[in-house]
Amino acid sequence: MEKPPLARETAAVASELRDKQRRAELARQERDALIHDLTALSNRVRIWRDERTYIDSLLTEFRKNHESQLPLGEAIAQQELFRAADGEGDAGIEARLAIAESAILRLADAGGPSTREGEALGPDGVSVAGRFVSAGPVSWFISRDGSVAGLVASSRDLQPEVVAGTADPDDIQSLADGKPAAPRFDPTLGTAVALGDADDSLIEQIRQGGLWIYPILALALIATLAAISKWLQLSRIRELNPSVVRTVLGAVNAGDRKKATAAVESVRHPARALLLRGIETSDRSQDAVEEALYEKYLEAQPPLQRGLPLIAIASATAPLLGLLGTVTGMIHTFKLINLFGTGDAKSLASGISEALITTEFGLAVAIPALILHALLSRKVQGIRSTLELTSLAFVNGLKESRTVKPAS
Repeated sequence: MEKPPLARETAAVASELRDKQRRAELARQERDALIHDLTALSNRVRIWRDERTYIDSLLTEFRKNHESQLPLGEAIAQQELFRAADGEGDAGIEARLAIAESAILRLADAGGPSTREGEALGPDGVSVAGRFVSAGPVSWFISRDGSVAGLVASSRDLQPEVVAGTADPDDIQSLADGKPAAPRFDPTLGTAVALGDADDSLIEQIRQGGLWIYPILALALIATLAAISKWLQLSRIRELNPSVVRTVLGAVNAGDRKKATAAVESVRHPARALLLRGIETSDRSQDAVEEALYEKYLEAQPPLQRGLPLIAIASATAPLLGLLGTVTGMIHTFKLINLFGTGDAKSLASGISEALITTEFGLAVAIPALILHALLSRKVQGIRSTLELTSLAFVNGLKESRTVKPAS
């Protein structure tokens, strides 16, 4: 039985709908597969991009470290490549890869010295042409005529500079020609040379100390002369033997002044004048003898004290002058900061040097002066004690003699 037209149309529409649904399902599955593939590709691209960024950062870090470790002359020769490596994009990456390749090649040749042509600053500051000889991080330079030769260090403007007297030209020439040689080697890579150049002489330190360094030096000279003079004076004084006092008292009590005077002649001590005065006044009253001895004791004090106040003044004043120089130097430093700012440390060096050097010299003068004053004062105090004991012994010896005589 033939289907009605409506049924046939409905069946056709249903068949077409089922076909389109199948096609839509296939398209959906294809889309999901494409999305999955796209996600996987995106993840791979992200991973590759991260790896590229990481490798690029390693190359950039290697570029910085490699430049700092190269000998100065070789680093200057590759400045164009280093500047290109600082750029962005593919050109920068290519330059950084070229630096890595050159480092690998340089590492392969690290077993022996390498030479190249270049220019370096001579000791007089004039650029001369010649050859660099590098062995690891250390470089030597020899000019074409052989007049300039030595280890290569970095100058203030980062130019290769030859340090005069640091290597034999014949050794460098032999090394450049591939022959055995033993040139002087600097394992500090120029640090030892820089430290040697930074050591200022005493005259240079005095010049950097400013105005107040000169009063400190004057105090040092005065204290030194006073200490030497005092030491020479005290070195001529010999310790008084107690037996001399007993001999003098025995002779005086026996009435033999000549013997007493002869016993004192060999004495090299300020007590000699005191004993002679005691012998002269031995026939007077006890009070007169004591007054005469006390007079000689007072006369002996100024020569003993002479020079000690100068040393004491130097020990007390030198650090104060150093402190004054420190204050003056700091004021000068602040003025320079006000004018030039803090960007250039070299412009502040003069004020800081003045501030520190005056303190250094002030303490360097004060400490020895204080020690010398203490030692010399101790010696003088011992001599004064000997004078006092001699006076007491002489007076007491006469007193005992005069007390015993009436009883006999």
